[in-house]
Amino acid sequence: MPFLTPYFDSDGDNTAQAMKVSGGEVRRLHVVNLNTADAYFQLFDAATSGVTVGTTVPVQSYLVPGGNGTNSGGLDITLEDGIKFETAITYACTTTAAGGTDPTTGLVVNALYR
Repeated sequence: MPFLTPYFDSDGDNTAQAMKVSGGEVRRLHVVNLNTADAYFQLFDAATSGVTVGTTVPVQSYLVPGGNGTNSGGLDITLEDGIKFETAITYACTTTAAGGTDPTTGLVVNALYR
């Protein structure tokens, strides 16, 4: 089995970001939300140039719960079979599941892919 590649972004926002510029497979997501409001982590099977956040429909959108003002909220999932992407692995962090509004503070994104 091939090794997984780590990915890190300390300021995930509503700009389409390339996790991988070619097809691949996401296996693990750990996203920290420093805001008290909930946020969403959207995944797209497209190059960043093909994504208009808030218009392009994500392949998946995950709720990242907000914190309580003392402790941050977060999402931590392992995708045993992975999510396959044919074109590229692109993501954005927003305030709604398919919207385009930027969270007040960027989310901390950690992922493993191949």
